[in-house]
Amino acid sequence: MLKEFIGDRQFYRKLLTVTLPLVVQQLITSSVQLVDNVMVGRLGESSIASVSVVNQLFFIVILITFGIMGGAGIYSAQYYGSKDYEKLRQTFRFKILAAILVGILSFTVFTVFGRTLIGVFTDQEETIAGGMDYLRVVRFSILPWVLSVAIANTFRETGVTRPLLYISIVAILVNTSLNFLLIFGLFGFPALGIVGAAIATLIARVLELCLTTLLLIRKGTMFSTRIKEIFNVNRVVLSGILLMALPLTLNEGLWSLGQTTFLHAYSTRGDSALAAMNITNAISQIVFITFGAIATGVAVLVGNTLGKGALEEARANAKKLIAVSVAFAVLMGSILFLLSFFVIDLYDITAFTKRTASFNIRINALFIPIYSFNMALYFILRSGGDMRSTLMMDSGYMWVVMVPIALLLAYATSLPVTIMFLIVQSLDLPKLFFALNRYRKGYWIRNLAIAEIKERL
Repeated sequence: MLKEFIGDRQFYRKLLTVTLPLVVQQLITSSVQLVDNVMVGRLGESSIASVSVVNQLFFIVILITFGIMGGAGIYSAQYYGSKDYEKLRQTFRFKILAAILVGILSFTVFTVFGRTLIGVFTDQEETIAGGMDYLRVVRFSILPWVLSVAIANTFRETGVTRPLLYISIVAILVNTSLNFLLIFGLFGFPALGIVGAAIATLIARVLELCLTTLLLIRKGTMFSTRIKEIFNVNRVVLSGILLMALPLTLNEGLWSLGQTTFLHAYSTRGDSALAAMNITNAISQIVFITFGAIATGVAVLVGNTLGKGALEEARANAKKLIAVSVAFAVLMGSILFLLSFFVIDLYDITAFTKRTASFNIRINALFIPIYSFNMALYFILRSGGDMRSTLMMDSGYMWVVMVPIALLLAYATSLPVTIMFLIVQSLDLPKLFFALNRYRKGYWIRNLAIAEIKERL
């Protein structure tokens, strides 16, 4: 029984090949984001709260983007596995068109409704004004970012990860350097505070897109396309992608709105709670790199395998990936728990905010194996196009169970934000049993490429 969850040397070699560059990339990214967060934290709790609110709004865009790209990516991984490169190119065209649409719509919403959206989380004028200063600049980074994601995700789904690591390192180094120069005004640069952080982010995103586009031109011939062919997406391919992407995007959108609702619930305890949640998320991201590794591992070792028609191999690989993800999460959770005892001291915040953030970080450390188990099941179900199960276990569970409880705690009790956070996070445990039941039903074990051919016949 235990042997089913342990792979051979070839399995782990392939897993490391596709996931290690992403893990290193995300570890570097998370570490630098933490440095950025600490630098903003030196400006005071109001600045942290301002950036926290804007980043939460961006989080919705990020998750919707991942939903759209993930829906198309299910087909990218399977078309690559079945060596149908023409349809692979068509999925890439869809991603580029979707990225442009998301970028334009997001920019418009933030331009028109930015102040109103920030006001949902705080009524402090200083925090709102700071958030608007940050948003006016950083909103221009959305389009470059979503285009970079469209290109990078397709590379990952075809097993190419190492060059993306190098691009991320360059973009991160530029972002961090500019943060130092522009936030604090070093070496003759103006001290722009959080506006400087926004400018640094924008420049880094544009640079990342330039480098990713260069990689596409040089290494992406398998799926790259000419501009004049951008709208050339077969009706059958388009309908298949939309059938996957729409429920997945709905799921990611509802999930991100749920997370935003959680932040709103926590914000009822004041700007100190907002600052504490921002710090909690920034530090926790260092170990949440396991989630990106799970997604990539499943796309290649389950999605590609399903595309080849090796259904039993895909099932076996899924079990091994679950075991690896949980074991890795235990290790990363231990690291996070240790970090919680000293990293908080880098921030210029009150003792109350430090205690709150420390407690919440330790809760994340204890629960990360459960998060990883659920995340592995989610991506496995998604790899075979079982959108119904992913919708039920993710955003469905969140809005039926977790969101109502969070709002009830916020408005019907006087519990501190630490206890609220503990209760909300503990609700991931019953979700695990529901997700495991959906996984065992095996609806996800299917070859989408073959299913598409049968539908056409």
